[in-house]
Amino acid sequence: MPTETSQAFHNLHQLLRKLSDAEHALSLGPRRIQLAEKKVKAAELACDGRKEQIKALQKAADQSSLNLKSREAEIQKLNLRLNEASSNKEYDIIQAQISSRKQEDDQLEDEILSLLAQVDEAKSELRELTEQVAALKTQQKEVESDVRSREPELQQEITRLQSEIGEAESVIRGGDAVATYRRLRAAQGATALAVVEDGFCSECNTGVTPQDAVRLNMGEFLLCRACGRILYVVND
Repeated sequence: MPTETSQAFHNLHQLLRKLSDAEHALSLGPRRIQLAEKKVKAAELACDGRKEQIKALQKAADQSSLNLKSREAEIQKLNLRLNEASSNKEYDIIQAQISSRKQEDDQLEDEILSLLAQVDEAKSELRELTEQVAALKTQQKEVESDVRSREPELQQEITRLQSEIGEAESVIRGGDAVATYRRLRAAQGATALAVVEDGFCSECNTGVTPQDAVRLNMGEFLLCRACGRILYVVND
């Protein structure tokens, strides 16, 4: 009877949709794990980058401190020469050199302070990044645990649905019809079938002809003239 055939197609379509959902949920598991791993790796790389930045800043600050000590020693030497100046001109020249060195030293001290401030800021950011890595690793373990716990249930559901689909496919009769169904299912999955709603294909929204509507009501195997999907109607 047409009603029985339509209901059988509808049941097959629903089972294909459920199988698609279950397979999609199963495939999401590894993706979720990969995404969690990528987040951890990215955070760890950020930590490594911040550590390298701290090393570079600290090295620059240490080098500037050595330069400052060296310059202070030069000023001491100039002070000794100042006391030994043999003329006012020589005294003024040495005094100008000392004054210039001190100004440069003041700038160098500011540079050192700036570098040390940047080191402190980078260390603070490193602490935050380290905490993020720990939190992301915890999340990664939780995701892995959740995925592993759901996999057996999803596998069982997929196996059950595949068995039920195998039985439901008996509604499709005839070698050509079966071959067409196999081809469409391989290419389009659950959307290999489309229900006709208010005279239109639910997938491409193309209207069926009156003749096709009669054939569908008679339970014939029929493809949409536009998108090529297997059509069926749901009788009230």
